[in-house]
Amino acid sequence: MPRTLTNAHELLDAVKEHLDITEDGLLANALSVQPSCISKIRNGTNKVSAQMILKIHLLTRVPVEELLEYCPDDDIV
Repeated sequence: MPRTLTNAHELLDAVKEHLDITEDGLLANALSVQPSCISKIRNGTNKVSAQMILKIHLLTRVPVEELLEYCPDDDIV
């Protein structure tokens, strides 16, 4: 995930791209969360949790520090 992202929505898209998947449902499956969790992050109802950052790290092996840089502080809980 080499590009700088501006919000959680773009973070989710970058993870999908990294994993070579196209659907949010598949992303939810890969992260072991309900599809509604991804939807709520996308529509701004929920922010990205520390647990979600950790799940993304474990799945992609992208360092946590790098993941945190991709997402603005106001999009992370």
